[in-house]
Amino acid sequence: VIDFGVGESTQKLLELGARVIAIDKDKEKLRKYVGSDASLIQCDITKIPFHAKIADLAVFYFTLHEIDPSLHRDVILSARRVSSKIMVVEPFPSGCPAYEIYADIWRRAMHSIGKFEDYQKASYWKRLIEDCGFKIVISKRIKQKVKIPFKVLRKIVQNTIKEWKKANVNVRYIWEMEKFLDFANTKGMHWSDLLVIIGISSDKE
Repeated sequence: VIDFGVGESTQKLLELGARVIAIDKDKEKLRKYVGSDASLIQCDITKIPFHAKIADLAVFYFTLHEIDPSLHRDVILSARRVSSKIMVVEPFPSGCPAYEIYADIWRRAMHSIGKFEDYQKASYWKRLIEDCGFKIVISKRIKQKVKIPFKVLRKIVQNTIKEWKKANVNVRYIWEMEKFLDFANTKGMHWSDLLVIIGISSDKE
């Protein structure tokens, strides 16, 4: 299995007994898995150093929304080059008003420092995957119903603001995130639903 973007998915795949190649451009994230059974490769996932099908499955777990949307096609085509199957897990950006506000602030804050946090509709991911030569065999929305306790959410937001300040995020978005807490305290919030898509390459080679 090639895991595009090291993290929770890497650990879970290892626990399930998969032979994992973990790819990430962030050296610090990769360093956490030094000593594990995963093979670690530091590179841009749009330029992976493989040119033939070497894996049974390519996994993108909460990865694609952090990549410039203009590069999504190149990334998925790279995955098809090295694997006949793909699994994409992404946040589902609608269903909870408080989460939609939270996600929008995150998106604009990341854009202000040249990064991405761009959640997309299910139709976007399906079309992208199909256009890149995969036949979708599973498309499922997993609903999140449990509300996040406000004390937990407040701590998450406080930590987020600390990180944003270190990253020089525009103070406007920090102020918006602080005000968001008032809304979330009144309305409540649960995390986004999850979209899971599995595709099989139509390429017979």
